[in-house]
Amino acid sequence: MSDVQRLKQQLHQVANEAKQASGGLAGFKQRFGQHSAQIESLIAGTATGTDRDIAEILDAASTAVTQAVEALEIASAGCKSYADQI
Repeated sequence: MSDVQRLKQQLHQVANEAKQASGGLAGFKQRFGQHSAQIESLIAGTATGTDRDIAEILDAASTAVTQAVEALEIASAGCKSYADQI
């Protein structure tokens, strides 16, 4: 197997694994969002700063997961496109 063939194989493997990971994270994000919404509704209207802090932490985590899903999808598409060009 030539170096180019190995490179293509590795790129396709990374693309597939990134796609699988993004799908798993997307499912997690949906469940996480549901749980976060329930938690935020239970603590809504409380006067403590800790409650606001946990809501902000959950929102930040949700944003980070969204960004990770997007990054993995971009990586998958990029690797596949590059592999198909060489």
